[in-house]
Order: sequence, then C-alpha cells, then structure tokens
Amino acid sequence: MFFIFGIKTKLIGKEERKVLRNGFMVNAIVSVYRNYFELFFIPIFPFSKKYSIYIPHSDEYFETGFGSTNMPAEYLQICKEVGRNY
Repeated sequence: MFFIFGIKTKLIGKEERKVLRNGFMVNAIVSVYRNYFELFFIPIFPFSKKYSIYIPHSDEYFETGFGSTNMPAEYLQICKEVGRNY
C-alpha cells in the first residue's frame, strides 16, 4: 500500500539528567521527539514535540502524547527544559 502523506516522529535529542526519586538523586534519560507532517516520505513541517523519560534505577518510563501514561508534573518540567535546547 502506498501512502502519499503521513505523520512521522523523529528523535531530535537525548540527555541524561539527575532527578529526585524516592529520596535519592538518580540518573534519568530524557528523550525529545518531534512530530512531522510528511509528503512522499519528505518531512514538510513540524507540528508538535513529544517527551519521554526513563529512570533505570526504578525501571520506570513516562511519555507524553496519545495513549501514554500521565507524566508527573516535576518530570514534565525537566523534559521541557531539555526540549528548549533542541
């Protein structure tokens, strides 16, 4: 099946930050994605950002977007700070 247009998500940045989890400062991996509207597999224009955070210490994963778990407000703030760099 051939699609003329669609939506594509690209990873635009990944950083490691320290976050407070259960009273301990632990490392978290923050990823920033950008959603693009594409035409014939060519990204035309970006229309939103999506964030995800993974905490290996407690094996927790949070992300924003459709059909995802609710991200705590303090983690969302950290993700937005990282997203400003990209």
